[in-house]
Amino acid sequence: MDDNIELIDVVIIGAGFTGLSAAKYFSSKSIKTLVIEGRSRVGGRTLSHKITDQQWIIDLGGQWIGPDQHRILSFIKEYNLELIEQTWHHHQPNFLGENLGLIPLNNKQIENIIEINSQWDQMALELSSVECALEYHKSSQWSIISVQQFIEEHPLANQDLRIQQELKLQILTLTACHSNKLSLLYWLILIRSIPRGLTALDDGINGAQHYKISHGSQNVCFEMSKNENIRLNDPVESINYESQDNILIKMLSGYKIKCRRLLLAFSPTLLSTINFLPSLSLTNNCPMIMGQCIKTVFIYSKPFWRNISINQTDQQGPCSNIFESNNPHALIGLILGDDAVFWSDKNEDELIQAIIKQYEILYNMNEIPMNTFVQYWTKENFSKGCYAAVYPPSSSSTWIDRRKALVDKRIWLASTEMALEWVGYIEGAIEAGQRFAQEISNSF
Repeated sequence: MDDNIELIDVVIIGAGFTGLSAAKYFSSKSIKTLVIEGRSRVGGRTLSHKITDQQWIIDLGGQWIGPDQHRILSFIKEYNLELIEQTWHHHQPNFLGENLGLIPLNNKQIENIIEINSQWDQMALELSSVECALEYHKSSQWSIISVQQFIEEHPLANQDLRIQQELKLQILTLTACHSNKLSLLYWLILIRSIPRGLTALDDGINGAQHYKISHGSQNVCFEMSKNENIRLNDPVESINYESQDNILIKMLSGYKIKCRRLLLAFSPTLLSTINFLPSLSLTNNCPMIMGQCIKTVFIYSKPFWRNISINQTDQQGPCSNIFESNNPHALIGLILGDDAVFWSDKNEDELIQAIIKQYEILYNMNEIPMNTFVQYWTKENFSKGCYAAVYPPSSSSTWIDRRKALVDKRIWLASTEMALEWVGYIEGAIEAGQRFAQEISNSF
């Protein structure tokens, strides 16, 4: 009988940074909470892997942290974790295409790219805030334009394919989505959520990829989860909120629990995977699409790519962004957007050989990796992509502000997509979790 089912204050679905940040807040307020996670682990879109018989830990999910990201840095300090700086092939890159061996930009092209980025920063500042972005009078116009259209029609770029290539690569590496599938309004909202604007997102010193965590970013989630009530490996089947007194949650295992408040700590794109009773209204249908990423880590016996001249050519392989690692010596290659979808349908050996060939052409060296690791975020059931969900070009009338309660202040949706700062980043996931937890606490 449902009358015998335990009733608690809050259930959180999702044990990533958002869900665990919220759980920690509720614990500090003595609010009885259960975190439910479909995966067999905590961490969400972070995944740290210990290499067998080695002390090496590699990150196969989100890992980089910027010096402006105070919430995640606070957790790192609280848990006495070690930060290490991201190093670069031989110097801090001047532009994204440099790491891929694209034909160098001339001074005029660099000036024009800087000017377009500056214009994006200024346009983003026209939005009074992330929260009120849809109220701005230009929002409806910006929402239906793709970033690709903006770039290709811009006076400083429309006659220069190399500038277009560099700007589109910038969009792809920052969102894991090709620019033709990204709304200009969403791009400006993302920029508006970054305290220092686009400059803070750069690779290199003081950018959003400045630091890594020595034992992996998922380790922060392990620490956050230690004193929390968490049920792993049990996906949600249905959520019944017909009663005004409580919400009934049923798991695929058959386990049931009731709660007074429910926090859905996952991407809005996953709402359709859960059966709501009664069904959520049409206004809660999600027009967002998920960014797509395959993250690869190739480990080598030596860092052969250092202090050599990169072969200047067009991109010759799957990876759209490449980072190096010191311990172990490795190249981290990100396959993004439509390319990630394409390679997800290919044999993994074919993908590995294509990346080896890309590195061979790029570095003029024929080196075979000692180990290869490939993480298909495109195939993850509980994220269905990475880095984050984005809005495609569409009428802003279809956009929903999910920074409010979904159902009469009882069911809430929180994730990095719902952040007011650092949308799409770990920092944003934490901000959303802490803010929504406070709002839920105040709603009792």
